[in-house]
Amino acid sequence: MAKAVPMKPEEVVAWREALTRLSDQFFFDLMRMYLGPIKTPFNKQKLIDELSAFLRKKINRDRIMLALDDLDRLIIAGIVELPSPTQQKIVTLLASSATFPEVYNRILNLEERLVLFRKDEGAGRAYAITPQLADELAALPTLSILAPPERTGEPVHAPLRVDDLLLAGVYCFFLHEGDAVRSDGSLRKKTLASLSAAFPGLAEEDKTLSIVVSALRNLGLLLTIDGSLVPDSSRWQAFSQCTATERLAYLAAASTGRFSRDTLQQDAQAFVDFLSGLARGAAYTREAVSRLSVLVAERSSHGPSRPPRSRFASLLGEREDAPSGAAEVPTNYLDVALAFGMILSENGFLSRNEASFPDPAATATPGPCLVISPSFDVVLMPGADLSRLLPLAGCMEVRDIQTAGQFSITRRSCSTAFDQGETAKTVLSLLKANSAQSLPGNLVFSIEDWYRNYASVSLYHGYVLRVDEGRRAMFEKSEFLAPLIRNILAPGVYLLGVGSMEEFQDAVGKAGLDFMPSVGMTPVRHEFSRLPPLRVGGGASALAQEAPVDRHESRDSGSQRSWSRLADDLRSRLAELKLPQDLNEALLLRIDRRIILNPSQLDPESVRIEKVEAKGMDFLGKVRIAEHALASGSLLEIKMEEKDDAQAFLGRPLSTEKKRGDVAISLALEPSGEIVILSLSRAALVRRIRASIFGEPHK
Repeated sequence: MAKAVPMKPEEVVAWREALTRLSDQFFFDLMRMYLGPIKTPFNKQKLIDELSAFLRKKINRDRIMLALDDLDRLIIAGIVELPSPTQQKIVTLLASSATFPEVYNRILNLEERLVLFRKDEGAGRAYAITPQLADELAALPTLSILAPPERTGEPVHAPLRVDDLLLAGVYCFFLHEGDAVRSDGSLRKKTLASLSAAFPGLAEEDKTLSIVVSALRNLGLLLTIDGSLVPDSSRWQAFSQCTATERLAYLAAASTGRFSRDTLQQDAQAFVDFLSGLARGAAYTREAVSRLSVLVAERSSHGPSRPPRSRFASLLGEREDAPSGAAEVPTNYLDVALAFGMILSENGFLSRNEASFPDPAATATPGPCLVISPSFDVVLMPGADLSRLLPLAGCMEVRDIQTAGQFSITRRSCSTAFDQGETAKTVLSLLKANSAQSLPGNLVFSIEDWYRNYASVSLYHGYVLRVDEGRRAMFEKSEFLAPLIRNILAPGVYLLGVGSMEEFQDAVGKAGLDFMPSVGMTPVRHEFSRLPPLRVGGGASALAQEAPVDRHESRDSGSQRSWSRLADDLRSRLAELKLPQDLNEALLLRIDRRIILNPSQLDPESVRIEKVEAKGMDFLGKVRIAEHALASGSLLEIKMEEKDDAQAFLGRPLSTEKKRGDVAISLALEPSGEIVILSLSRAALVRRIRASIFGEPHK
């Protein structure tokens, strides 16, 4: 049994104030629909008390709940779960399952049915549930309504499309690629072709590689230097200290832009929460998962620690300093999760891939992970962690990444490793420690020979530092400065492995030394530390306390049958009254719109006849309705004749223009804002859609 939820006094006050702000027309129309004819003199506060009493009657509340259908429940669930649920947010949340006109009309209908109201919060006023219905609506499993599983079964496990082996392959690829970037920041055609050849399992058209490369650039793991994309080894090492799930979450968060560290962490956490919101072994429709994706994104954007956006970042959708010419990438968690293989599609249904939440202890592979042939071809087996793969990839060239990785050890790849400070001894030691067998003799000989040739002639490019004899020991033992030494050219003469003077300046500042007075000592921060850890749990949803409810079990078909019987009884009662056609049709429409809950509302004196649509040959009627909509600010629905492809348009009228034998109307379409000009004489239907009863008050 659902726990009783008492009405909150502040919500009751907000509801009463919302009714008080109604225009007189909407206020009295609403009161007549539920209370019948209004006697004069009247008092608005007393009428609101009577309406509240109507709602407090259990039979009326029960019938309001009985009348809810699937779309009603979706809208109510959205209002309960969304932070600050405005009309636009509700439309966006339900965009995968209902059109804008459907959602817009139903929200208006739920206002008339006293299920929800709109608070006074300026231009972005949010909707709220009528407080008198708090008890009944508390029983609705709102998250399961928004994202109901179609069926449940065994958890699904499959290899991820983006894993540590693929990331190591991308790292290796750009170590050797050379000129990869055009002047506008986009990848060269040659580079794209080479990527496709090296990663044949990822079709070029699915954009997965573009997403990964774009995200790596936004995270600073790939840097653009003189037309090349160069891996930043320090950042890669820090990135490899994250768990596998965290790495993919940060890639997903960075796939659409470059963000501050706090924003990046919050978006990555939201991605993990989105995946955690899907039940183990459950299959969902794409619409349900899309709704969950939108909900999580909206909640993340209203997190308590969300930093305020600058005006410029707001104009760009919070995209900050993203590389120009970046590939077109998905804009929601669902598309990224599908691209990474963290959500799987089968027979039209989506399921969470449990490989998205691996157990680090269970997936560790401490044993050999590579096999080297005498032809210097290398097979890297799947399962090794990125931190283990990066040093190996640093001395190889990638050939083909699919289930396993095909690499080659070449003179060029070893030269790159030597450039990074490796020697023949360290490279051979690394290969031997990870090989399933003894190293081929010709490989050992070649690597040693390549290193002798490499070391015989040295061409240095970078920063050279000379230190007096009295300070050399202090310099070489400093935890901040010693790692910067790439090579000792002579006693006290050091080749530094820094990319800029600022980087060296930062290290000197951290070491607290003052022997470089010519260098400013204000430290410049470089983020090489591990990305913040995330809350990762594959078992329970980070969003919901409720257990997921099977879609077919949660659908209350019995309630719908009960409502149908009640509606049929109301229609029979209405027929017995033998009212004039216009009054009969008006009350019949109220029954169809689920406004009339009991026979006492079948009162002809509560009806104010208002023509809202005109069809076919009624040209003057169509013109009058269009002009009324223009004057009142209502929306218009216009359906064109079949010879005009029977198109339907919904929008706000801007102006009318009389023409010979016709009237043209300018319409700003919802929700796009596109302006179209339509002929009323060629319209099959012109219908005025009443504005929200909780619209801006009339002055």
